[in-house]
Amino acid sequence: MYLRQRSNVDEGTTVPSRPLPGRPEHTSLIKSPGIKSPGIKSPGIKSPAKTNTKPAATPEPGNNPDQEMDPATGIEGVYIISVAARILEMHPQTLRKYERLGLINPGRTLGMLRLYSIEDIRKVRLIQRLSEMGLNLAGIEFALGTADNLQLLNRRLQALAEDDDSRQAIESEINALLRSLSLSFDD
Repeated sequence: MYLRQRSNVDEGTTVPSRPLPGRPEHTSLIKSPGIKSPGIKSPGIKSPAKTNTKPAATPEPGNNPDQEMDPATGIEGVYIISVAARILEMHPQTLRKYERLGLINPGRTLGMLRLYSIEDIRKVRLIQRLSEMGLNLAGIEFALGTADNLQLLNRRLQALAEDDDSRQAIESEINALLRSLSLSFDD
């Protein structure tokens, strides 16, 4: 076989390089005209030296994820697939499979990363619970469709209700029906 000889590079020789473009550290999920995202930097501006900060801790499965809301923007926490899989104690490929089957529909970033919201996490927990009850994926798909239709019915009846008492009665009846069918999204 033919072997190529590597050319020798002197230690003093440097390779010309271009500066890397600036990369945003934090990006906003809200896209409003005229409002700049706080984390986007223009190229050429150097970021300040990083201090000794700890990385953000991933939420434990027992913690209440409802409290993960940014008070400044009002956006609830979203998780990339690896963090969501860790919270749900499942393999990321399972989450991809659920998405491919249409059971869940996580949001996406501009770079097409999956972003799982608290509602997506609750839905996957419901899928896990239904699976443990013995339903196959087709049965789970039917059950989730039924739950979605009941929630749509709830919203329509809420819009038609004339007073707060009837709204509360409608909501409690729909929630009782969802719980009796083991389709409640609440844990």
